[in-house]
Amino acid sequence: MPELPEVEVMRGYFTEAVLNLQIADVEFLDPLNKVFQSPKDLIYKNLIGHAFTDTHRIGKYLFARISNGRWLHLHFGMTGSLQVYNDDYSQPKYTRLAIHFEDGSRLAFIDSRKFGRVEIVDSPDTYQENHKLGTDLLHIKPADFVKALQNRKVAIKTALLDQKHFAGIGNWIADEMLFEVGIHPEEPCEKLSENELKALLKSAVEIVKTAIREDTHYGSFPDDFFVNYRKKGAIHPDHPHSKVASLRVGGRGTFIVPEKQKLKQG
Repeated sequence: MPELPEVEVMRGYFTEAVLNLQIADVEFLDPLNKVFQSPKDLIYKNLIGHAFTDTHRIGKYLFARISNGRWLHLHFGMTGSLQVYNDDYSQPKYTRLAIHFEDGSRLAFIDSRKFGRVEIVDSPDTYQENHKLGTDLLHIKPADFVKALQNRKVAIKTALLDQKHFAGIGNWIADEMLFEVGIHPEEPCEKLSENELKALLKSAVEIVKTAIREDTHYGSFPDDFFVNYRKKGAIHPDHPHSKVASLRVGGRGTFIVPEKQKLKQG
């Protein structure tokens, strides 16, 4: 699943490739209309003859401003991505939406499993409010991060994955930051100190910024990322005597190094 770093990379790609190009045509290539959350005629009407003038991201949600004042919202589901191409022969497999520009280039929204979403929205802020999305991970203040978690009885990993508090923390990112700070994912939030919570946020921001800078994606991470060892029985080089263990927290697959991540007593 594309997480915050991958979506931020795609936001940059979108910005560099197609911003300010006039839209000449739109192809809808999902006969069952599973990815289209707005009526196709509404999408068509809002895109034809206009151009994208800006991009914005909230967590894993990408928005492109249209010159008529509205926004195209793209969510990538499990398998979504973007690709620029030039003709029918080079159209990517599983293209669900193809936006044609007057300069001859085309932008494909690709989604093999059709869990993605394409729709017209009034603004990112309105979408964020209506869908109760929290502050984007890269913009949340440490004090607000602490306030959202302190005194809660829920497991820290469950709280981190709740997009209503922080938009953009996905499963592997949560495991990565918990490993880095040495916190067990089942630890209740109320048992964590203010300094531990601030350390978690600092770790999360560093992880995400590194992933963006490295243009990483699942299966291709920096060598020192814990995600490379997210497999039961794996050996992390810093902890050769403590095999990676797997558990489920809040219904999500979770991986820890038991030697480093221990539940507090009492």
